[in-house]
Amino acid sequence: MFPIEKLKKLPEKTRLRKIVLILKAMEIELYSGKPLDGIYLDNLMEILPGGIINQREYPVSGETLIRKINNTRHLIRKYLNMEPAEWDIVDFKSGNLDEKKRIRLPIRVYLEDIRSPYNVGAIFRTAEAFGAEKIYLSPGTPLPTHQRATKTARGAEKIVPWKTEILPDILKKDYPVFALELGGIPVEDFSFPEKGIVLIGSEELGLSPEALSIAESRYGRVSIPMGGAKRSLNVSVAFGILMFYWFSRSLRR
Repeated sequence: MFPIEKLKKLPEKTRLRKIVLILKAMEIELYSGKPLDGIYLDNLMEILPGGIINQREYPVSGETLIRKINNTRHLIRKYLNMEPAEWDIVDFKSGNLDEKKRIRLPIRVYLEDIRSPYNVGAIFRTAEAFGAEKIYLSPGTPLPTHQRATKTARGAEKIVPWKTEILPDILKKDYPVFALELGGIPVEDFSFPEKGIVLIGSEELGLSPEALSIAESRYGRVSIPMGGAKRSLNVSVAFGILMFYWFSRSLRR
């Protein structure tokens, strides 16, 4: 654990952000059955500013201790005006999402001219959640490092590998290619490949004729049945539905 004396020397906000990570790491260790250093926890509570918590004494172990640590962590986040990300598994050393904890499947994604950085970030977050191993971006797609993309990616852009590629280079990959587009096989009936690359088109125009031609010559297209009058979904929402089905089928294999 980070030494208490070093924590004391940090500026208050930096110190509190570090304590948030330490408490998260403690929760993970407790959930995995590892013992907790009670003395360290007591010392940690002693260096919190007044007004964050009233009760500084903690139970020795068990579910009550986990909940108490969790509650303290979120009180600190509230004090810092930090948005919560309750279920993130964080690597204590880096402060980023723990890449070693994620399932990685031979699922890849190509984003063709997605225009909204928010959608790019949301797609990265969904891809990470469902085990995608890599994302390719067309030259016309905003990078996941864009400020607005990172806001919705919530750290996923740091652990999901990505690369800018032109569409013809996708054909050079040893992966089946298919498209998420209208007029295809319903997602519940689609035979997802064990490994593959799904092509996702722009919010306004969908996939280009070239991309659709590639998909049709390879593994076809998949669609999401809808019953509303609008008959359309946000691209990141549609991608999430697709990934749920693909991920579930992959796990059953």
